[in-house]
Amino acid sequence: MKKVFLLIVLIALLAPCRAQEGMGYYYDYNNHFYAFEKGNNVELEGTRVDSIRAGIDYIAYIDFRTYLRAYYHGETYTLEENKPNAMVATPYSLVYKMQQRLVVFEHGEKKQLTDWAGDFYAGESMIVWQDLPSMDLKAYENGQINTIEKAYSSRVIKNAGIGKNIFAYTDLNNGFKIYYGGQLYETGATHIRNYKCGKNIVAYIDRFNNTFNVFYNYEIKTVSDHLPKSYSVAANMMTYVDFEDNFMLFYNGKTAELESWVPTSNNSKDNIIEYYNNTDLKMIYGGQTYTVDKFIPDQTIIMGPNSALYMDSNQRPKFFYKGKMYENIMNEQVGNMQLIWDLPVFNFGTNTIGFYYNNKLYTYETSRY
Repeated sequence: MKKVFLLIVLIALLAPCRAQEGMGYYYDYNNHFYAFEKGNNVELEGTRVDSIRAGIDYIAYIDFRTYLRAYYHGETYTLEENKPNAMVATPYSLVYKMQQRLVVFEHGEKKQLTDWAGDFYAGESMIVWQDLPSMDLKAYENGQINTIEKAYSSRVIKNAGIGKNIFAYTDLNNGFKIYYGGQLYETGATHIRNYKCGKNIVAYIDRFNNTFNVFYNYEIKTVSDHLPKSYSVAANMMTYVDFEDNFMLFYNGKTAELESWVPTSNNSKDNIIEYYNNTDLKMIYGGQTYTVDKFIPDQTIIMGPNSALYMDSNQRPKFFYKGKMYENIMNEQVGNMQLIWDLPVFNFGTNTIGFYYNNKLYTYETSRY
């Protein structure tokens, strides 16, 4: 038993930390268009392209012929011979409309969801639209199309919002409903206008009953009988400032006080929440709070699904990813930087682009930032 335990510890120590997810792209000095995929660069086109959309495992773009093209796992696909009316990039799928056709490209496959769609909403693993001519509200999830609600007039919803895998809306009778896990839930609330969707969670303010509520784990809970001063929703969690100016965290179904004061800034995205006050920059990830740095308020924090990228007081980039800080990424002065999902991208020097992947900076000469 002791040998087995030591072996497990050794494997854990030797195992590399999980690399960031995201597809990068750039032009070389000949204006050839390249993808950056897990430490490798792949030439996609010999000319400049337009309307680039990058996911975690794909890149979509409009080529010089105005064809819609997509790269996925070593293969390039021509999806359409015209430019779509609308395109939305989710982590693992490209959702787009061609006139009234609603189409999704995921895992290297193109699927037409309907011939005639009205408005549509795209989350990480859910697509919702109003089907025409029936006007039914429908959802695509896990490879299946389901009807959320049958239409009885020209419209089904008054307003709506989508998270990563959850959809909330107000119906024609002002009833507030939530679609999650293939089921439609009646909240019993009406005239809800202030709500936010994350992953597995919807938070909303019920001004008629003067309550702050959350839908989580298939249940509706009243978080507070007093309305919050502000709130922010992420994946499986939420932060809010209560009526007494306490900064609170709702995580995994439980509520706890984070601070007894109001943060100067509070932002959330997917699996991460950041906030700061009195120059302390803090990150919440996996239910844990990390004090990561002394933060200067006039700087901008760029957030990814599991990460945050910012400049420290010495104007050097720092990267927080899944509970760990990465420093000394580069010594050069950065012109600008961004996150493509969780992949840090830096522009520096005269014409150099760098991708920080798996604890290594990959650099390429580029003709355009």
